[in-house]
Amino acid sequence: MDFIKKWYIYQKERFPVVMYGIYILAIAFAVFVYGKYQVVNLIIMFVVAFLQFFMVRIIDEFKDYEEDCKYRPYRPVPRGLITLKELKVVFIICAILQVAITFFINPKGILALLIMWVFFAIMSKGFFIKNFLDKHILCEVFLDELLMPLLVLYLSTFVCKSGGFNIIKLLILSYIVSWIVEIARKVRSREDEEEGVKTYTKVLGIKKAMILLTLLETALMIIQTSILGQAYLPLTIGIYIAVILINVLFAIEKTKKTAKLVELSANIYILLAYFSIGLLII
Repeated sequence: MDFIKKWYIYQKERFPVVMYGIYILAIAFAVFVYGKYQVVNLIIMFVVAFLQFFMVRIIDEFKDYEEDCKYRPYRPVPRGLITLKELKVVFIICAILQVAITFFINPKGILALLIMWVFFAIMSKGFFIKNFLDKHILCEVFLDELLMPLLVLYLSTFVCKSGGFNIIKLLILSYIVSWIVEIARKVRSREDEEEGVKTYTKVLGIKKAMILLTLLETALMIIQTSILGQAYLPLTIGIYIAVILINVLFAIEKTKKTAKLVELSANIYILLAYFSIGLLII
C-alpha cells in the first residue's frame, strides 16, 4: 500500500489530525494567552505538544497490542496496516524533534521536558502496578491524567518571562479537562459495548458514569469562572447547563445517538473552556 495512504488511514482511525490538532491548539493557546507572549511561541508550543500527543498514542499502541489482537483485530496495527517497528521509528523521530526544538529555542524548558518524560516513561509501564490499575480504572485515570498538567507546565516555559506567571489555575483546569476527555470518549450505550473494551459506562454503569462526568464538568465550570471572573458568568453557566442536560438525556434514553452527543458536547465544552481564556486579553 502507498506510504502516504496507509499513514492517512492510520491517522484517520487512531489519531485524527484535525480533531487532535484543534484540541492541542486550544491547550497551547490557553498557555500562550496566560503568558501574553509572541505568536511564534504559539506555533512552537503547538508543534511540541502535538509531538507529545502522538508519542502517547504510539505508546498506547504498544501497551494495547495484545488486547487489540484478541478483541479489536480491525484496528490498523493488529491488521497489519502499520507495524510496531514503524511506530517505534516514528516515536524516536518525534522525541528527537521535541528535544531539538526545546534545546535550541527554549533551553530553560529542558528540565520541564525531562520531568514530563520521566513521568511518561513510568506511566507507560503502568506505574509498575498495572494489575492493580487494571482492576481500579479510576485510580488509573487519576494517575494517567497527571501528564496533562506536566505538559502545560512544559509549554509554559516557552512563554514564561523572567518574573514568571501564575499558572496554577490553568494546571488545575488542564487536569480536569483531561479527565473529561477520558471519561467522555468511553461512554457507550449498552448495545454499543464491545467485549474486551473497558468503558466507564460498562465498569461504573451509565448512571454513575454520568454523575462522574457531570461532577467533572461542574468543577470545570467553577475553575473557568475563577479564571475569567464574574463578567462572563452568564455565558459560562449557559454553556454548562446545556452540556449537563445532554448528560441527563443520555442517562434517561441510554441510546447510541445520545451517547455520541455526550462525547460531542464534552469536547465542545473543553474547547470553549480553553479558548475562552482568550477573553482575558480583551
